[in-house]
Amino acid sequence: MKFKGLVSSLSLLFLLGSGLLTFFVILSGSKTTGVMRHFYWFEADTRGFSGAPSTTRWYNYKWCAYENDKVGSCSGKKADMPFSPKDNFGNSPNLPKQFRKHRNTYYYLSRVGWAMLLIGLFFLIIALLPVLLSIFRVGIATVLSTLSVWAALFFITVAACLYTACYVKGRNAFHDAGRHAKMNKKMFAFLWTSVFLLLLSSLWSLILSTFFGIQKTRQRKEYQYVGNSSRDDSYNVEKGTYDSGVREPYSEKRKWWKPRTKKKANTVVTV
Repeated sequence: MKFKGLVSSLSLLFLLGSGLLTFFVILSGSKTTGVMRHFYWFEADTRGFSGAPSTTRWYNYKWCAYENDKVGSCSGKKADMPFSPKDNFGNSPNLPKQFRKHRNTYYYLSRVGWAMLLIGLFFLIIALLPVLLSIFRVGIATVLSTLSVWAALFFITVAACLYTACYVKGRNAFHDAGRHAKMNKKMFAFLWTSVFLLLLSSLWSLILSTFFGIQKTRQRKEYQYVGNSSRDDSYNVEKGTYDSGVREPYSEKRKWWKPRTKKKANTVVTV
């Protein structure tokens, strides 16, 4: 039981850590002041783009100008702001050809990645209640927790892969055009750390489910063994072969108010 409690505690700890990091990644970009201004997805040289600042940073909900170590004017907030310079600033002769030729690639990678991230957070929240219940030895909660955690792992891992692919391709496109571009290590470290913690939580929840299944199987076998033993004892009593030194089965026990008498062994007198 101590092992089961330890596994449940570790699974809950990893799940909470992953949920906290995922929530922070989704929340980043809602504000661009204070510490939050350092958490963005991508920064690139956008000089010469129509209506774009010299340096642009892409957040979750908007893009902003970045000059002299300060975040300047920003676009309007949008929950599903895509990373697509062609959509963000319009078509321009100075726009790298990759963004004009493969516009859909960047647009849908960022949009679908955002959707996967939200779905993963939803399953993370759903998984918290079953994990808490599994600590109190609720069997069905362990199974529900395992399914929810693995679903969250799938969607958040897909989101991390899509975001990484999108911005790596964007960085290469800017570099090929001779422009400065970089990915924010903090954001991607938070995202992939969330995936790692969720993977550990999934493995621990799988171990917990296996342990619970083994325990239930053992209990079922013990119950069947006790039941068979009781039937055998009852059979011996009916046949008259019951030994007084053997404990009576539960079904054959006398009431507490009735006196107990020992059976005398039958003796055979031979002449």
